[in-house]
Order: sequence, then C-alpha cells, then structure tokens
Amino acid sequence: MSLNINTNMVSLLAVQGMDNNSKSLSRTFQRLISGSRINTAGDDPSGMAVSSRLAARIRGSNMAVRNAQDAVSVAQVADAAMEETSNALQKIRDIMVTAAGPGLSSSDRAGLQTEVNGLIQEIQRIATGTKFNGKALLTGSYSGQKVQVGANGGDYITMSIGNMSASALGVKSLNGTDLKAIGATVLTVNSAVAAASFNIDKIDTALSSVSDIRARLGAVQNRLNTIVTGLQSLVAATTESRSRIVDTDIASEVAAMTSMQIKQQVGAAILAQANQGPTAILTLLK
Repeated sequence: MSLNINTNMVSLLAVQGMDNNSKSLSRTFQRLISGSRINTAGDDPSGMAVSSRLAARIRGSNMAVRNAQDAVSVAQVADAAMEETSNALQKIRDIMVTAAGPGLSSSDRAGLQTEVNGLIQEIQRIATGTKFNGKALLTGSYSGQKVQVGANGGDYITMSIGNMSASALGVKSLNGTDLKAIGATVLTVNSAVAAASFNIDKIDTALSSVSDIRARLGAVQNRLNTIVTGLQSLVAATTESRSRIVDTDIASEVAAMTSMQIKQQVGAAILAQANQGPTAILTLLK
C-alpha cells in the first residue's frame, strides 16, 4: 500500500459521495416542503410536460363549468319571465271568453278592455325588461349565442331564445279587442262571440309559441346540467391523474430521507478516518 501526502483518494471519494448524497437530500427536503415531486424541469422533464397539459385542461374545464352554470342561470331567468308572459296570455284569454257573454254592459266591457290593454303592455314590458347582466333575453336579440362548455377550442353549444314581444306573439293589436265598442254598438251576442273567438285563436297561437320556446330552452338547460356534471367528473379524474405525476409520495420520501441522513453520517465518519491516513507518514519519519 502506498502512502502519499498530496493526493488522498479515499478522502476525495468520501467528499464526492457526501456531495452527491447532500444534493439528493436537498431534493428530498424540497419535495417534502412543497408537496410536489416535480419542482423544476430537471426533476422530470417529460412528467412536467404532461402535468402542464393536464393542468391547462383542468383549469379550462373549471372555467367551462362556470360558463355552463351561467348559461343555466340565463335559461332560468328567461323561463321565469316567459312563465309570466304565459300567465298574462292566459288572463287575456279568460277576458275574451268573458267578453263574449250576453249579460255584460258597455261599462263592463270598458273595464275588460282596460285590463286587456294593461296585460298587453305588461307582456311587452316583460320582453324588453328581462335581462341578464344587461343583455336582453326576450327581444329576439339573444339568438345563436355560443357558450364555451369545454377546455378545448370548438367545445361550445349554441343557445337561442325567441322573441316574446307582444308584436312577435301577435297580440299587440288583437282584432276586435275594443270590448267597449262591442257593447256600445249593441252588437249581437253572435258578433261578440265571433270577435272573441278570433282573438282566442290568436292567443292560443301565442301560448303555443311560448310553450315551444320554453320547451326548447328547457332541453338546453337539461343539456347544460348534464355538461356540468360531466365536466366535474372529468376535472376530478384529470386531477387524480395529475396528482400521480406531480405529488410527493410522503412515505417514500421520508424513507429516502432517513436513508440519506444515515449515509451522510457514515460519509462524515469515513471522511474523518480518511483524513487521518496521511498521519501515518509521520510515524515513518520518526
């Protein structure tokens, strides 16, 4: 065995081993502190690339859930307003049936006419006043509205809500709605019935239109609710997949930390012994 002073290979090897072990121990500490297995691109380049794509999909899906929920809110607001429109039309229809009765006086029909006019104005007010975040819903302008319901481009559905104005429903100027005139000119009951029947048919058409639009909107609302449920399930599954890539396995890292700490202590002891080797030369020189 050769002895030399300038080069202590055992000591150098011990220092190198301790340095490598110290770097590994530092990465373990970082993983335990951050809770993430990948803290820099160098930790796992391919894993970081995959996790970044998964993170983008998770964030995009979460935003899509909010979009779909907002669209559901739009549908609910519009449906509630259309229900009131339907109620007003039903009331007008009742009045038309009442106006065709033989026992009404001119003043009676005048009162009915005033009520009809008020209900028609209310239908118009509902159409122009129903808005969501400042956007009118029942004037026919809410048509072909695209709603992003996915994390990727092209993942959207289209929403349309029909025109619920009095003119669009055909009830703005009902023919023969001047019920006062019916009484004033002493028209026969048959004439009153004919006028009322004409108007009832128009109101029935308007009611059918409202029902059809509400039905289509309800179908869209159900679809949106299904989309929300699907997106939430997708987010949960994708998050779990990303977790397996980036999250720290605490038990494994703690076991590795314990092993490296022991190696560090052993390395320090070996380094101390290696540094004592050259002192044997002094014995030879005595």
